[in-house]
Amino acid sequence: MKSKFMLAVLTLALLLASCGQPTATPAEPVLEPTATTAPTATAAPPTDTPVPSPTPEPTKESEAFQQVPCPMQLPAGQVQGNTVDCGYLSVPEDRSDPDSRPIRLAVAIFHPLGGATHPDPIIYLTGGPGGSALEYLFLSFDIAFAPVLAEGRDLIFLDQRGVGLSQPALDCPGVSELGLELLDMEVDGKLLTGDEAGELFLEAVGDCELDLSAVAELSDYNTLANAADVEDLRLALGYDQVNLWGTSYGTRLALEVMRDYPDGLRSVVLDAVYPPDVDLYMDLPANAERAFYTLFESCAADVACNAAFPDLEDVFFDTVDRLDETPAIFEVTNALTRESYKVRTYGADLVAILFSFLYHTDVIPSLPQIIYDAAEGDFDLIALIQGSLMAQRDVVSLGMQISVQCNEEYPFSSLEEYETLLADYPRLVGFLENTSVGKPFFYMCAEWDSGEADPIENEPVTSDVPALLMTGQFDPITPPAWAYRAADTLSNTTVLEFPGVGHGASVVSGCPRDTLIAFFDDPTTLLDASCMGEMEAEFVVPSGEAVPVEMESFTNEVMGITGLAPVGWIESAPGVYTRGNSALDVTTLIEQAAPGTASDLLAGLLARMGAEDAQVSMEEYEVDGLSWALFSLEVQTVAVDIALAESGDQVLLVLLQSTPDELESLVESVYMPAIDALKPIE
Repeated sequence: MKSKFMLAVLTLALLLASCGQPTATPAEPVLEPTATTAPTATAAPPTDTPVPSPTPEPTKESEAFQQVPCPMQLPAGQVQGNTVDCGYLSVPEDRSDPDSRPIRLAVAIFHPLGGATHPDPIIYLTGGPGGSALEYLFLSFDIAFAPVLAEGRDLIFLDQRGVGLSQPALDCPGVSELGLELLDMEVDGKLLTGDEAGELFLEAVGDCELDLSAVAELSDYNTLANAADVEDLRLALGYDQVNLWGTSYGTRLALEVMRDYPDGLRSVVLDAVYPPDVDLYMDLPANAERAFYTLFESCAADVACNAAFPDLEDVFFDTVDRLDETPAIFEVTNALTRESYKVRTYGADLVAILFSFLYHTDVIPSLPQIIYDAAEGDFDLIALIQGSLMAQRDVVSLGMQISVQCNEEYPFSSLEEYETLLADYPRLVGFLENTSVGKPFFYMCAEWDSGEADPIENEPVTSDVPALLMTGQFDPITPPAWAYRAADTLSNTTVLEFPGVGHGASVVSGCPRDTLIAFFDDPTTLLDASCMGEMEAEFVVPSGEAVPVEMESFTNEVMGITGLAPVGWIESAPGVYTRGNSALDVTTLIEQAAPGTASDLLAGLLARMGAEDAQVSMEEYEVDGLSWALFSLEVQTVAVDIALAESGDQVLLVLLQSTPDELESLVESVYMPAIDALKPIE
């Protein structure tokens, strides 16, 4: 295999990061830069009978929590001191020494409108390990969390020790910067081999370990300490009992709280279950293969999908082989910063892309189309999704993630066994050898000063706390089998496997989220999960012809305009109409009015799109006494048409965003009729 770095470096997040939090765009997957040639690390297998680890004593003084102004961007409509309060929880870095130096954990407490009607809040535990719950919360709050908050319980978000806005945060900015630099596998104009890129990655990780060791004792950053922090938070805020809602790594943390501090728990939701007794790395090959073949077989069993995308498995792996011979090169644009990067993609990178996309329930229906597009050399949709993922590439504090995994997984796994296992997965070997959830994990841990978890931390958790375990059919990293495995030692539990869902079911609207809310409302009553029978993966297939668009009249009194808008499109914001044929449908029509001049508005629009230097064509158009300037450009494979007309002291705007292949039909049926009809209210 020529590629030794996965394209998933775009997100710079390992393993299980923030998987439960959707964003305004597809969420972060879980891979990191990869490595190849490095000193062989020998993992030490456990040899002793597990003995209980000492349970850290939580700090009980309420003064440990200090209220402060919220350190992150608040979700829309949230008001500090009213609907949300923020603060820092002080805890000892070394849980075995209460007098060790204090560290501060960032906390945000969201209140339902009118105040909480239940005394027991929900504490959300995000994934990673090392994922920040707070930094990008403003993007996902309304979609994922507001419906749960509306049910009457305070909702508490914690940036775990070493993470995000907590102090210190075990970030590795040098690794992040290197990941971006190596997207095209070039440094100073030289095309690197995979081995050379891998050596640079391991060197950057080593530099990060040295930097972080100067400000933190890395062996103190692990799940055992995290669990004590959660208990400290409950005590400091004065709650008798709390409910835990963990996703991905957050389920492992929640299980540890169930083991060590059960008396403070009313109920627990474990979504995308990651039990302590599994071997994440040794199980990765089988878990990835299971998810891939679940996709291939689901499409084959769907009449429409199979007709549109026959032999999906063969098409995918044939494309992987071709890309190994001749890599694809395309451009990816960060959806937030609008910075663009050239990306070189080999076959193993395409495997990594499919693996990461299977996390996202909204993306799964489009995966057959994405595979067929790649087979034909079209990477536009991949670039669009990767640009969205890149926008949150720093959501994980990588040093914390490495510290946790090297403390808790490395001592109980084996590089030699992993290398032997690869022979059983020849079609995935390029991905498995080089992704950092594979071999490079062992190289990193050999040099990272993480300490070793007690053997009991690798044992199942036994508990009678009411628990709901949620899992997704297509989850590539925490498969349904892990949920059933964890349930074996949980005596008061329900396991639900949701069809058509990837990694993180609890934030999927409809049946999964309704089930979550019902459980928190009464965890002692048998759940009605009959809605699951109506769920399935509904794959997006080409319609074969343009769907006619009907226009209807609208009046916007606030903006003082009237015109025509597409029937059936969703007005997602005032004057913003989205078609929404699928989660990846970019087609949008904007009809608005704003004060100022056309030139100023155009400059502002181009700046927001990061298209100041784009090639823009222009023509003029006259209708009903208005002189329109029509502009056309392309931004990261998306066609954008902008029409501006000055009317008095305001500017009328019509903007159409679409894919280039639909542009002609949408200009005729939507864009031009909108321009012809838009005018000020007389």
